[in-house]
Amino acid sequence: MILEQENIPYVITQDKGFDYVDETRIEDHVVWSNLVEVSPPAEQLNEAIVDLFLAWKNKTAVVVLPDDPKINDVCLDLIRRMIANQISPISYAFQMNSEEDIRNQTVEVLRNAQLLRQEIILICSPRDDQHKLIESVLIEAKSFGNIMENEKNIFIFHDSSFFLEPFDEGPMYRQGLFEANCQLLAYRNKEIRPGSKYLTSTYEATATDTAHLIQKSQKLYLQKTSGTDEHVDVFNRSKLIDALRESTLPNGKTGSVKFDSEGKRIDYAFHLYNHGGSSLFKKIGEWRPKGNTTHDRLVLIPFNDTLEKDTRGIFPDIVKVVFVMEEPFIMNKPGNVGYEGFTIDLLEELSKLLSFKYELYPSPNNAYGSEINGRWNGMIDEVRAGNATLGMGAISITSEREEVVDFSLGVLSTGVNMLISKPKEHSSIFQFMRPFTLELWMGILGATVTVCIVYLMLDTGNPERKFTLKEVLWFSIGTVLMRGTDFSPRPSSQRILTAGFTFFVLITVSTYTANMAAFLTKVNLDQPVETLIELAERTNIQVGTINNSATMRFLQSSNDTTYKTIWKRVIESNGLVTNSSQGRLRSGEGNFAFIYDYLINSYFEKNYCKTKMSGQPIRLQEHGIVMKPGNPAKTSINIAILQLKEKGFITRLRKRWWEDKRQCADDALSKSVLQVEFGVKHMSGVLIVLLFGLAFSVSFFLFKKFYVLSKQQKSSKKESNGKETEDKIEETKSMLGDEETKMFGKDETNIFGNEGTKSVFENEETKPVFGSEIPIDMEKYTNVYDKV
Repeated sequence: MILEQENIPYVITQDKGFDYVDETRIEDHVVWSNLVEVSPPAEQLNEAIVDLFLAWKNKTAVVVLPDDPKINDVCLDLIRRMIANQISPISYAFQMNSEEDIRNQTVEVLRNAQLLRQEIILICSPRDDQHKLIESVLIEAKSFGNIMENEKNIFIFHDSSFFLEPFDEGPMYRQGLFEANCQLLAYRNKEIRPGSKYLTSTYEATATDTAHLIQKSQKLYLQKTSGTDEHVDVFNRSKLIDALRESTLPNGKTGSVKFDSEGKRIDYAFHLYNHGGSSLFKKIGEWRPKGNTTHDRLVLIPFNDTLEKDTRGIFPDIVKVVFVMEEPFIMNKPGNVGYEGFTIDLLEELSKLLSFKYELYPSPNNAYGSEINGRWNGMIDEVRAGNATLGMGAISITSEREEVVDFSLGVLSTGVNMLISKPKEHSSIFQFMRPFTLELWMGILGATVTVCIVYLMLDTGNPERKFTLKEVLWFSIGTVLMRGTDFSPRPSSQRILTAGFTFFVLITVSTYTANMAAFLTKVNLDQPVETLIELAERTNIQVGTINNSATMRFLQSSNDTTYKTIWKRVIESNGLVTNSSQGRLRSGEGNFAFIYDYLINSYFEKNYCKTKMSGQPIRLQEHGIVMKPGNPAKTSINIAILQLKEKGFITRLRKRWWEDKRQCADDALSKSVLQVEFGVKHMSGVLIVLLFGLAFSVSFFLFKKFYVLSKQQKSSKKESNGKETEDKIEETKSMLGDEETKMFGKDETNIFGNEGTKSVFENEETKPVFGSEIPIDMEKYTNVYDKV
């Protein structure tokens, strides 16, 4: 009222702002001279809805409206118009006290509609941004089965502010309205561009048109006052109001903007759209205030026409798609005859759903895009510059990138972890020694030796002594090997010792058998790095990632002590590589941990058998499709991605390019196989012990055999030498004769004739101490005799 009194222009974008002065402009009780109404009046929207019923020839409907006297005059006017046109409304006025009350009342209305077989439900909520009535009805109708299951149901939503928040991108995805089988209809004062699902709010569109309108009116006002005698510093309010009403916007955000001489909007249009199901955001009608009949005002678009319009696709031209070569997302086909991979299959499916054609070209330097010295590169720069419409591949959605480009909904969930060399199996020929430590083996040996000594001590002085050194050793070995011996000790002390030693052997052997089974059936591998914390602690392992990647930025900018340490190790290790293939190769060589995208590392593990993925993914994020900010096709792409997810296409596609392409054996499967299969390497140590025992026994047998044979040969030679000596003596006697023999004594007892002197052959004192005779060289003595 103050503006009216001061003749200051009053530009209305929504309502007038006073309860008592026609806030919804159904009936003007006050004649305004300074109004400029940018938004169409609510009474015209009511007439458009009534014309829709008349065009369908529907005679009844359920009407839901808020029981609020401040705003329900819009809805009451709608009901009056319906009755005037012989349409019977079944109205329900909701008490807007709490969400629970609204929910309970909605359930009651939906139940009654089913009982009355009413297929059309009209929700009138002139200020839905305040009451959220449309959203409440949608939630309950979905759970009630009216939206997803019954395709005959029709919901008509009336919001004179055209806010329609539940049909914006975010709420629509949360509600799952793209799955709706029924029709969700609402008029909009802003036409959605063909293929566009990026819905600017009506508030934003109206405010933008108002700003441009004021700018134009200022220029027009200056033109009106420039050729007059008026002083420049004198403000003429009436001329400014006229300039506002004369200004036009042929292509405004809310359509064509024109005013009549009273400042009311003319030549506008209401666009009827479906907001759910397969025909999501399809324009099915257009209403204009001009005309005397429903047919003149409302034009409904036949279904075949909308279908023909859809086949033209969401993009006017061929879509250029920039990509980064990355296994298994995009790879060269065998023979370099094209591309294949997860991203190629996804792009092909999207092109079928959204009816567009595309061309592929690689990103410069095969880079996803990062900001260096204030300038972006790679895929991000290509999209920003307009060289590419879409960017696809294994590009992560990050806040830094979101500031300069738009992303679709996430296609795949991923994270960051490590790729390391696959731990090598350690096999020792003496694995049978591993169940016990060296200290324990020495303890067992010491205990056995001690028992042997005690046995010898206990058996000392025993007249029936059996435990000689050899027997004690054999008895101990037999007990340890649990084979028994040829005899058992009889004295009580020895039996007590035997019982204790046998119990010791029983426990030792049982423990060894259990541990031996575990060691021989378990793969003995190098100890791999399991977490990034462990990686930061193990300074002997080099660390790397891709230069200028999102992972590098994360490590470089992190304030966490662990990640700071890892980043320092990356620099020290010269670990920044150009692409993931280089990182994989360095990981396969060993002693190198490649930190990168979880999905890419997972593919490497399955197809390059020298590598192994390690650690749980951190920095969970998603891969998305890159597009220029404000791309009108964003919502279409998002809906298509959601549909592909719900159909299981994304899951099947991931299985195809990860699990089905596996070249390496599954670790879990291979480990289970190794637990039940033994090879020569597992028993080689035991076989060596067996061969050693066999060789030792054979060697000992041969040694003893040769030793006995040589001793027998010496004995035989000695006997033969004695016989030769006797033969020579006899021969000497025969040669000397009887006379010459006498000179040695009668009975050969004294070679010099003295009876007291014994023969040198019989002198007892000449015998050696050991009891054997001194050998006489009879040939020597014979020579002496010959000389005599």
